[in-house]
Amino acid sequence: MQARTKKIVIAVAAGLLVTLVAFTAVLTVLIRNSDPRPVTVTAFADGTSVTVPPFQYCTMDLQDCTEGDVTILELRPGSPLQLSLPSEVSSVRWRLLAVYETADGGTVEEQLFAPGDASAVTVPSSIENPLIGVEIQLPSSVVDEQERPFVHAVWSIQTLV
Repeated sequence: MQARTKKIVIAVAAGLLVTLVAFTAVLTVLIRNSDPRPVTVTAFADGTSVTVPPFQYCTMDLQDCTEGDVTILELRPGSPLQLSLPSEVSSVRWRLLAVYETADGGTVEEQLFAPGDASAVTVPSSIENPLIGVEIQLPSSVVDEQERPFVHAVWSIQTLV
């Protein structure tokens, strides 16, 4: 190979290397500055599956909050509701609130889960006390006067009969 050809090959290779480094740097900045994708929960009932986006989602210090809608899912009385939780939820402390219709109005049952306890949960329902809704809640790093943490993320599902 002639000296002139070697110089051209080296110049082209250097140009490609500079372009690759610049592209990688721009891509890194774009990914770092992009909005995080919201964590979703999956709910199953009567053969129907829905993706549940957050009803409320804040940073751990309760800043930068976003609000969403309650997810609605039909559920026959007596049929269970199944929930599938991503690792972002199941790998931390979380709380499940199940709301049931009762003869005297309603009742709320609370279950607390430690990190790794469950990535899927079945919420029972009965014909006498149908399940009318559930909430999945994640605690924040902010606490009230009694040292109870405020909630920083909520997924809310209303079950219709």
